[in-house]
Amino acid sequence: MRARFLFLGFWLATTALAFGRADSTAAGIPPAYLNALRNEIACYCGCGMTVQGCLGGMICSESRELSNQVITLVSAGKSREQVLQAMVDKYGERILSAPTKKGFNLAVWVLPFVALLGGVVLIVWMVSRWQRRSPAPAAASTPAASAPDEYGDRFEQEFRQSGN
Repeated sequence: MRARFLFLGFWLATTALAFGRADSTAAGIPPAYLNALRNEIACYCGCGMTVQGCLGGMICSESRELSNQVITLVSAGKSREQVLQAMVDKYGERILSAPTKKGFNLAVWVLPFVALLGGVVLIVWMVSRWQRRSPAPAAASTPAASAPDEYGDRFEQEFRQSGN
C-alpha cells in the first residue's frame, strides 16, 4: 500500500514537471520570462493564486489552459503588454493579478492617502483654532484667593454648628 502511494506521488511530480518544462521549452520561451508573465495573470479556478502559483501547487485545468494561451501569444511574437491586453480583452480586468494604476483604479489607490492627509490637516487646524479661542490661563494664586468659596464657607458653617 505504501509503495502505491509513493509511486503515485512520484508519477504526479514527474508529470507536473514534464508538463511545466515541455510547454515552455518547446516554444523556445525563456522559463523566467514565462514565469514572470504567468505571475501577472490570476487563475480563475477559485484558488486565489496566480497562474504560475496554481500550476506549481495544484492540479488545475484552468491554469494550464491560461498558461497555454500565454505560450501561444508569446510564440506568436506578442510583447508582454500585448499578451496582458489580449488576456484582459478576453477575460476582463479581473484576470490581472494586480489592478492597473490608471483611471478608477488609480483613484482607489490614491484616495485613501488623500483622505488621511486631509484628516491630519483638519485636526491640526481645529486644534490650533481651539487654542486661539480658549482664554489665557490666569495666575494660579490669584483666583483661589479672590474668588468666593461657597462650599468652603458652607463647610465651615456646618462644622461650627456640629460643635467641633
